[in-house]
Amino acid sequence: MAEFSEDFLASLSNMMASKIEAINTSIDGVIVSYVDGLATVQPVGQRRWADGDVLDFPPIRRVPVRWPSFNGGQAGFKGPVTPGDKCQLIFSQQASDGSDDMRRFNLTDAYAIIASNETVQGGGNNDDCIMWFGAASIRITAAGQVIIKAPAGVIYDAPTNEYNGSQTTQGAITGQGGFNISGGTSGTANVTGNVNITGTLTNNGKAVGSTHTHGGVQTGPGTSGPPT
Repeated sequence: MAEFSEDFLASLSNMMASKIEAINTSIDGVIVSYVDGLATVQPVGQRRWADGDVLDFPPIRRVPVRWPSFNGGQAGFKGPVTPGDKCQLIFSQQASDGSDDMRRFNLTDAYAIIASNETVQGGGNNDDCIMWFGAASIRITAAGQVIIKAPAGVIYDAPTNEYNGSQTTQGAITGQGGFNISGGTSGTANVTGNVNITGTLTNNGKAVGSTHTHGGVQTGPGTSGPPT
């Protein structure tokens, strides 16, 4: 009876092991290709079977890539996916294609989350939030400061821009749509340095500079009238 019980337990153990071996939960992967939100992914490592066999995982095709999104998909973040990118494969506990079969944790029901354990820009900084692409980056500090680095420049495509605080510009200011200043405590524009003007300088509707004239001019020590 004892011998039968041992055989029965061994058989039961082997059966459970075979079932567990068929369960996939999560594993590292490498992107092979990516088109229209679907990737071919090569799982990293090998599968070891109870009988001692060791086999490479097969590439998994048409894997949906998941990105952070919010507000019903109206907001989110996405990056450019290229072959060789690292990812984390998550296997669904049921068929991800909506079928009624009994697949559970199958290799074909995978989702990929783009992630890497490699050193990233600002990886040693645990205080700030950093988003980067190549040499460009946006850093939000814990103190509430936003630092933008854009070696190729920043383009604002908006009908209006409003700044509530003061501005300090180290480089030149070039405007093509006019320049208006109003408001403030005095509405005064202060310039330190030389001002070069091409065109007409007007003050209260009167031309000021090389083109304006004065009335009431006469020879002698008298004073001319205001600009005409």
